[in-house]
Amino acid sequence: MSGADTFDSGSLLSRFIRGMVSVGLGDLSTMVLGLLGTIVAARHLPEEEFGAFVLLQVVAAFLVQVSSLGLDLALATSIAGEEEERHRRVLTNTAVLLRLLTVLVVSIVALVAGSALRALFGSFLSRELIVFVPVLLLLEGLTNLLQSVLQGLFLFKRRGIAGFIAAFSNLFLIVVLVLFLRLGITGLLYARLVSQALACVFVYFSIPTGKRVEFDVDIAKRLLAFGFPLQINDILSFVFQRIDTLVIGALLGPSAIAYYEIARKIPDSVARLYEAFRSVYFPFMSRLFALGDRKKAAEMLNHSTRLVAFMGSLGALLGLVFGDDIVSLLFSERYLPAVPAFVLLMVTLAISLVGNVLGTSVVAAGDTSKPAIVNTVHTAVSLMSNLILIPALGITGASLAGLAGTSAANPLNVLFLRRRVKVRVGNYLKPMGLLGLCLLVVMLVRPTTLRKLALIPLFLVSCILLSVVTREDVEALLNEIRRMPRRILRDPRSRRDRA
Repeated sequence: MSGADTFDSGSLLSRFIRGMVSVGLGDLSTMVLGLLGTIVAARHLPEEEFGAFVLLQVVAAFLVQVSSLGLDLALATSIAGEEEERHRRVLTNTAVLLRLLTVLVVSIVALVAGSALRALFGSFLSRELIVFVPVLLLLEGLTNLLQSVLQGLFLFKRRGIAGFIAAFSNLFLIVVLVLFLRLGITGLLYARLVSQALACVFVYFSIPTGKRVEFDVDIAKRLLAFGFPLQINDILSFVFQRIDTLVIGALLGPSAIAYYEIARKIPDSVARLYEAFRSVYFPFMSRLFALGDRKKAAEMLNHSTRLVAFMGSLGALLGLVFGDDIVSLLFSERYLPAVPAFVLLMVTLAISLVGNVLGTSVVAAGDTSKPAIVNTVHTAVSLMSNLILIPALGITGASLAGLAGTSAANPLNVLFLRRRVKVRVGNYLKPMGLLGLCLLVVMLVRPTTLRKLALIPLFLVSCILLSVVTREDVEALLNEIRRMPRRILRDPRSRRDRA
């Protein structure tokens, strides 16, 4: 796909929505399947076992970030700006070898540090369970890297299929291993490993570039030079996103982790769905900045922050109105104490998604050092708040700490990005301000559920009147959805997964 093919036909918004719908439909099914898997696990496992599984996943995710060296985004950016097939092949193969090396080194360190983990979190993390961590690290780290190749090649549909394969097989295996064979936490871990392995194999064979053992030192240096600041940023991102789980595990135990995981499951699922948006947004923005078209870059940025803020605020409002019903219906009434944390995490999600759009735009512009500064502030505020609030307020304190850290980081993203393009802050503050008013009404008036329902149409009407959502947005989305089946059936480019 050439730059002209991507940016010279049709409206920018239409082309962007076209790519997002291609990925989003797959990621929506992935989100639903993942949620169903959590529902089965939460209903059929004791809180302590479910919490221990979550903790192992968090430890593995941290090691994935530590070992990434920022290669995922560096590789996607390099491939998106590269037209020659040979260079794409060498980029991919060099990055894969680097990734395998770092995974090997970090896995050895993880096994050696197993006793320290057991001392910190308790005996429920047995030696047999910790052995699963390096395997999770290998499969998830390699899959993430290979998906970044698909992202850089604009092969969004294949990325969505990989996510569907992982989620569907994981749910199927959870039902078999946990629900029927009753293998408990071991069944959950095997389901995760096998499903991730299937997705990794699919992604590997979906990459159209040649696969061979080759390593280019100059390319490796270039990737590392671009990716090292992102490595720091990834670690900081993990810390402010999941440090609360680690602190809860150390101070309150695995049962509290289980309650907190239920509180954050839906926000995390929505954030995962947002990755469909981000996987399209990042290469588009990278291309626009590479072409020097700052006007279109600003247009895409401000459209994106406005719509992301609207969707995030609406989701938080739905959580505020239906929180008790959602938790009891999906996860059982024993998890109702998690509802206040769930609502706060939905509010935090609305703010963090806008911040992610801004931060991603900074990286797409080629400035990889600024996100690390933003995330340092975010991490410091989150960590301090977690240590203060979790002992006093439990999992609700953890959600408040996340809200504090996310709110502190947003102004810095705006400051750094304004040096590149014009940021219309009012675009995303309008829906967030309306959400804040709804929260204030609920806190002061304590309305019944029926009266809280009235907040939803009031919010939607206000967003229309304030031009948060426009007729052009709705028409563009509906047009692309209507055209999608015809394009898949008739357009040869769609068969090659061109967005």
